[in-house]
Amino acid sequence: MTLRRPSFAQLRLAACLVAAFGALMPAHAYTVGIASASRSLYLQVGAGNMAQGNPNSAGNNSTQNNVTATVPVAALFTSGAAQTMNTDSTVMNSPIDGAAYCTPAGKVYVGSFFRTTGSSNNSATLTVSTPANLSSGSATIPFSTISWTGTGSGQYDSEIPSGSFSSTLLTLVSVAKNTWSESCLLFTYTNPGMVPSGTFTGTATYTLTAP
Repeated sequence: MTLRRPSFAQLRLAACLVAAFGALMPAHAYTVGIASASRSLYLQVGAGNMAQGNPNSAGNNSTQNNVTATVPVAALFTSGAAQTMNTDSTVMNSPIDGAAYCTPAGKVYVGSFFRTTGSSNNSATLTVSTPANLSSGSATIPFSTISWTGTGSGQYDSEIPSGSFSSTLLTLVSVAKNTWSESCLLFTYTNPGMVPSGTFTGTATYTLTAP
């Protein structure tokens, strides 16, 4: 992209679902105790596969949801004119109790549990990995230009705190055993300045692991 010929730039951030067999009140993170069961992990990023309120029904879902932003021409010349990103995920209600949690639309729902019958106090760890850059052909934009705000509806905050893709591997949150952990993420492109024109894409892979 040059100053003589500005054009629109698009960014796409794909969030992969990874599942393994695996009065005024202050805001606080939302966790719900669930019954212990044989050792298992479940992670939902955007679309998932669990019947409401029934962790025993949790299963795999191969849907890959996208997060996108289109940078208007006027913003291309304004460093720091951050652009809110939207998602094609339609998940706004909590699978654990059906409550409207990830509203208004445009945010990415994240839910998970670690179940075990063991007596130890081990917890699961949620991480996210990315390449160093979003790419469009040979042109690149650092993945670190994408940030997120952890938010929820009403009095409930997000288990995952606000942050950015400042590293290619980030530890986001610990998930206590036999609990449902819930987060809602609103992504933003920080728009650091002039970049080549193109559709820049990259994949963020969220992974839940337990010892």
